Amino acid sequence: MTSKPIQTSAAITVNAPLAHVFQTAAAMDPCALIRDHGPLPGIVNCQGHTAPWSAIGQQRKHTLSDKSSVDEELTAFSQDEHYAYRVTKFTGPFAKLVDEASGVWRFTSVAPETTSVVWTYSFTPKRALATPVLWLIVKLLWPGYLGSALARVKQKAEDENSHL
Repeated sequence: MTSKPIQTSAAITVNAPLAHVFQTAAAMDPCALIRDHGPLPGIVNCQGHTAPWSAIGQQRKHTLSDKSSVDEELTAFSQDEHYAYRVTKFTGPFAKLVDEASGVWRFTSVAPETTSVVWTYSFTPKRALATPVLWLIVKLLWPGYLGSALARVKQKAEDENSHL
């Protein structure tokens, strides 16, 4: 029996046009995007697809700062609207807790030069006994992890937009 996914989201408003924000996020180097945040590890190496996300099925493997790794595969892509990916093959501490995870980025123009970005993450616990621990991580730590990454997207998109 599969446990019910545990979900969290983070959102940010970026002062740049939608197409630019989407391209910035889709093209961002994973090592620059996902950094250590409290006890959560950052990405230190990316193998496989390193160009911007652009086609369903693209895959990459991330090595994290705690020496663990995950595989990531793009599962949905709609230019200037959203993209989604699945995370599998967890090693390290998360391997005991997580069967798989998924992430979805959604982009909405709220004004000609303003874009809303919402990043939602869902984790499927490996077993029912993992659910309470995973719930604490996802609900208490993951929003800050996502939020700090979104802040890096915002800064990069706004800095680049000011030079266009």
